[in-house]
Amino acid sequence: MSRAGAALVWLLTTSVMGQEAVPGFELERLRFNPGARAGLLVDSADLLEPLGLRVGLTGHYQHDPLVVVNQRNERLASAVRSRLGVHLTGAFGITRWLEVGLQLPVVLWQAGDDLGAVGFTRISGAAALGTPWLHLRAAPLQQARGAPLDVSVGLGVGFPFGADASLTRDPTLSVAPVVAAGRTFSPGARPDFLRVGGSLSVLVRGARQLTTSATVRDEVGSSFSAGLMVSTLGTGLRGELSGRLDVPFTRSPLAGELMVGVRSPRLGPIELSAVGGPGFGQQPGTPSFRVLAGVALVAPLQVERPRPVVDRCAAEPPPADCPRADEDGDGVANADDRCPTVMGLRSLAGCPDTDVDGDGVFASGDACPDQPGTSARRGCPAPDGDGDGVDDDVDRCPTVPGTLAFSGCPDTDGDGFEDSVDACPAEAGVAPMRGCPDADQDGDGVVDRFDACRTVKGTPANEGCPAAERQLVVITRERLIIRDKVYFASGKSVVLPRSALLLAQLARVLKEHPEIERVSIEGHTDSQGERQMNLRLSEARAAAVRDALVRAGVASERIASRGFGPDQPVQPNATAAGREANRRVEFVIIGAEHGGLPGP
Repeated sequence: MSRAGAALVWLLTTSVMGQEAVPGFELERLRFNPGARAGLLVDSADLLEPLGLRVGLTGHYQHDPLVVVNQRNERLASAVRSRLGVHLTGAFGITRWLEVGLQLPVVLWQAGDDLGAVGFTRISGAAALGTPWLHLRAAPLQQARGAPLDVSVGLGVGFPFGADASLTRDPTLSVAPVVAAGRTFSPGARPDFLRVGGSLSVLVRGARQLTTSATVRDEVGSSFSAGLMVSTLGTGLRGELSGRLDVPFTRSPLAGELMVGVRSPRLGPIELSAVGGPGFGQQPGTPSFRVLAGVALVAPLQVERPRPVVDRCAAEPPPADCPRADEDGDGVANADDRCPTVMGLRSLAGCPDTDVDGDGVFASGDACPDQPGTSARRGCPAPDGDGDGVDDDVDRCPTVPGTLAFSGCPDTDGDGFEDSVDACPAEAGVAPMRGCPDADQDGDGVVDRFDACRTVKGTPANEGCPAAERQLVVITRERLIIRDKVYFASGKSVVLPRSALLLAQLARVLKEHPEIERVSIEGHTDSQGERQMNLRLSEARAAAVRDALVRAGVASERIASRGFGPDQPVQPNATAAGREANRRVEFVIIGAEHGGLPGP
């Protein structure tokens, strides 16, 4: 079945003898607007500035630009289902009214169905050069020179290069005269905002009938095209909408395309673009849809010549904007008048007696008319002896420049810690080190605050400890993770001897890391038994671990203990493995920044 938006290729009779190559012709129907000041695809008489240059490289994908149907419009195959290529475009502004442009298409890859069933060989998928187009445009009427709109006439010439087997070559030279017009709209005092335009062109190329069908609807050749476009202008993100209608002079149906595109703000001389949209009608070369994405270099090559300087103020009487004029007639020359358009007082440098700085004190009584202040200080602001922008009234360090965040006190190293509480005020540091930088005193590649053996060189894999003894304690930001577990007598809070090594390592880590201010030892049980009994057991076991650490030399005020019983399981209690995992002791780090812990 035929479908809107898919290109009709050719009509075949129901019986085909043998196989032959598809007759060679240029399948590509897309022609760019090389200068592209406004529209990327449709000409709107938008010539480049003199010596302006635009060079673009655009990737191009089109779907179903060539399909095979029979005399009943029933689809038989996709001769070209997918086609991928690039277009090199360029344009150069010779003068204000003359521009030259170039379009060079290259097919990188294409694929389609096996056409043996309809009597043709498969279309070649090899890369091939397409038809190069050379354009010349002239603009006899220009909006910038007083005309109601821009009008241009141009001529494009396509050269018969390429490959017949890849459908990238017409048998003869192609010629395309074009007439275009457009107008730029600038609402109010805004800069150029919108461009509307269009073009009429005729493509003259050799006619070629693709088959010998009795009902000819597949003859490619000359055609008439009409295009319309509208695009936004400016330096930001730009959008455009364009449409084109092709009316063939040969025996082939009408076709058209509708395209929507965007262009990025300039990144220096670089501009990015993307365009896409569907095709309509049944004509060889009109795809069901096409998508383009490109990058362009846009560079003005013209060097502005300096204009001669004319002293306007030498005239008599001088214009109102000249320094020696007195525009408001208050007896103060414009050069000395702080309010040149409003009559004022000489004592106030030509300004009226108003609240100039908005502090509620009129200028005649404002000792500081250029600075908002208070009436108690005759319009002057509060003093700031150290010049740090914090009034002395609220500056906790009024003689030392500081920051507003610390009420006027300094943060010399800029690490977010006031010098008075920064353990290393001259070096930017981190919160866990109280403002000091991370260090690695034993040089083993593990920073001290995460090094379980910070004074002995070890390995990162063993938490900074020597590889000879496996380290069971891992220091993280939030907790001390143990690679073993604390073992207790069954149903009791007695710590078994097999946990001695783990507790010894925990004690050593806490003593070597004073920056770990407090640790909460938290006991957990599984769900078997009564909840209250489990709560008491978990509290007793956590307290037993705390007592063991205190006996090992850890300050009692740094550790607290609490029990959660079965309330915080980490695995379901339905299995023995899950219950084993839930019977655990955890060590949660709580520093001063977390508000501390309740007492032991």
